[in-house]
Amino acid sequence: MNKIILIANIFLFPLFSHAQNVTIKGSAKSYEYQEIGLWINNDYISNQQKKLTYTVVDSLGNFTLEFNTKEIQYVTLKVDKNISSLYIEPKGDYDVIFFPPDSTTYHNPNLEHDVKLSIRLRSKTEINSLTMDYDNRFDEFLAITYLRIKTQAKIDSFKIAMKDFYSTVNNVYFKNYITYSIASLEQKTKMSEKKLFVEYLSKKPILYSNPEYMLFFNDFFKQKIQDFSMSKLGTPMAFQINDRGSFSGTMEVLKRDEFLQNDTLCELVLIKGLYESYYDNAFKKPSIVAILKQIIEESKIDEHKRIAQNILNSFSKLQVGGQAPFFELPDKSGLTHSLDELRTNKYLYLMFYDINCSACQQQMKIIPSLIKTYGDRIAFVSISTDKTNADLKNFQTKNPKYTWLFLSDNSLGKLKSDYEIKSLPTYFLISPDGKFIQVPAESPDEDIDRAFYDITKIKPKVHGIGDKKNH
Repeated sequence: MNKIILIANIFLFPLFSHAQNVTIKGSAKSYEYQEIGLWINNDYISNQQKKLTYTVVDSLGNFTLEFNTKEIQYVTLKVDKNISSLYIEPKGDYDVIFFPPDSTTYHNPNLEHDVKLSIRLRSKTEINSLTMDYDNRFDEFLAITYLRIKTQAKIDSFKIAMKDFYSTVNNVYFKNYITYSIASLEQKTKMSEKKLFVEYLSKKPILYSNPEYMLFFNDFFKQKIQDFSMSKLGTPMAFQINDRGSFSGTMEVLKRDEFLQNDTLCELVLIKGLYESYYDNAFKKPSIVAILKQIIEESKIDEHKRIAQNILNSFSKLQVGGQAPFFELPDKSGLTHSLDELRTNKYLYLMFYDINCSACQQQMKIIPSLIKTYGDRIAFVSISTDKTNADLKNFQTKNPKYTWLFLSDNSLGKLKSDYEIKSLPTYFLISPDGKFIQVPAESPDEDIDRAFYDITKIKPKVHGIGDKKNH
């Protein structure tokens, strides 16, 4: 429950804003001219990080970050290896101070470390104010009561007290924050699994973006499919995973567990279990990858598809900041184009597709509008994975409005392997120095427009000592 937020000032007036974007204005002294980014957990199973936006701290140590959100999120500010976190709400407006690292403490330069963050709180009902107030009460309970007398009765009393104290608060996210922080505490007291399941999971919505819920979920179902596969009921699981690589077959076995009768919950537990098993060698890695791909194709739950894709991405050798694999491919006329040529003085938005992919066709319809806005700073390139150059010629003949560069992959599968193409379409955003900015990148109909804006916007000038500044 310990948070790294430090309250600077509390102003008790209502938070009210007509702005559509969340805005974070801050001071970051000692970080002048450095990039400050805003990151979220893309999901709480793979824990893959996603950068929402970034800016550069100006010469006075100030910065402003703007972005959109549809829900309360726990976000992290990062400057190099220095990090600090806060909650943000739709239409929120935040003033913060991002403190320098503690110079009296050693910090491993290869690891991220926490620094203090001061937030000006505008209301007692603002989510950061609520969570910090509750965290203080929770920590006090642990220190004074719980650690001395570890009984369920004490936890029940605390639970009732918190419910009464915050009875006038209508923030559902915060109510769940309390509920599942206490659930995690009860789990540590060895409360029966069945009682925990009935109270906190059975017939309850899955709160994918609530970190307290997901912490409890991950602990409750830790190593679930490995343990169940060694039980009498779960004996066929190893066959379904290792020999058949079957999503549906594995689900049928897993649903024999008394806690996993609900399809949605069972599917999420399976995804989590496959992720765990990949690293502890409980099941064959190629079979795990095959089932995750089936989940992406067959699941009816978009959130599960996204988590499964994030997990597959985490298995990848391709990483943000890594060098993009080199290629040299022909266009429809046979003229070859290399990665080094295409990225010269421009960012590169790379798309892999084939002519029979309907999703690829739909995404391509959006690209002309992106080119109109960003075409002078970003090169758009589509690589056909079809077998012959004739397929590329026919496609471009039928689609004369698609005027950006199309290339044919004649590498006999090497390029698809190099770029670890698992499904189509797949996108990559590459910097002028040939390094991945997003891998894989968001599609045209997602939030790639925001990434394009961020990388192409005019950066503030950096003045050295003695430079003249115009005022």
